[in-house]
Amino acid sequence: MKERLEDLDYTDICPLAQRFCDMEEKLKRLKEEAESDDLYININKMKGMSVNTSNTQKFRLENIEIEVVGSFLYLGSVVTKNGGTEEDVARRIKKANGVSSTATCVEKK
Repeated sequence: MKERLEDLDYTDICPLAQRFCDMEEKLKRLKEEAESDDLYININKMKGMSVNTSNTQKFRLENIEIEVVGSFLYLGSVVTKNGGTEEDVARRIKKANGVSSTATCVEKK
């Protein structure tokens, strides 16, 4: 396995869980598995988000509190803590408008 991962410098990993305690266990296991393959997780760069919940507990790994965010970009889509799509749709419309406003009309002569 280590031979296949030797060129892996940076990656985004997005573990998902239905319960807070499950996420804490996944984070712990992720760290253990990474270390077994000589990979390092920079806990200070990790972000956490709880979707559609009133739970205000913050995730911790190695007694370090993981920063909580209200939204993040994952695989080109905006994920928000309320689980809605409004922010993602607005972002895509804005990008499309930017492209169409910079496009020039080419006529055949």
